[in-house]
Amino acid sequence: MSQISSSSTSQSPSARKLCRCGGYIKTWTSWTDLNPGRRFEACEMSRRSRGNGHHWEWLDATTCARGKELIPGLLRRMRAMEEDLKLIEEQKKEVEDKLKMVEREKKELEYKVGELGKQKRVLEENRMGQRPRENRIWGVSFLSMGLGFLVIMMMLCILSNWLTFPSGNSKKRMIN
Repeated sequence: MSQISSSSTSQSPSARKLCRCGGYIKTWTSWTDLNPGRRFEACEMSRRSRGNGHHWEWLDATTCARGKELIPGLLRRMRAMEEDLKLIEEQKKEVEDKLKMVEREKKELEYKVGELGKQKRVLEENRMGQRPRENRIWGVSFLSMGLGFLVIMMMLCILSNWLTFPSGNSKKRMIN
């Protein structure tokens, strides 16, 4: 059986009632299983020390049997829903925090992708600028090799002619 009650004061401070002990009398609402929703007046000091001559009085008649049956169950369901709502709000906060973190990471990655794209363009431009020079180098290399091969072939021809026809003599000379 829960012992929950709430207080409300609608009177101005000068019109408020005082208890014998000097404490103010407040209007409360009981939310216990035996007296759900039933209002009463009590000295604010009576909550600290029960009894001892403090003012306490019911303002409403007792709750009917059906109300005593239904209200506690409804209150339990309401409290359970409030607890669920708190959990959902905490989970929502966690998800929002994760979303913010993911959005920050996304922005960082988009920035990195942009930087990598710039680097790629610079490398492609440099590579395109180097191709004509590479082509020239290969062309010069092939030309040099071709000329070298031609020179070697010419020297072989001259050498073979010299060995075949030495000093104007048309007879073949044998080499040992």
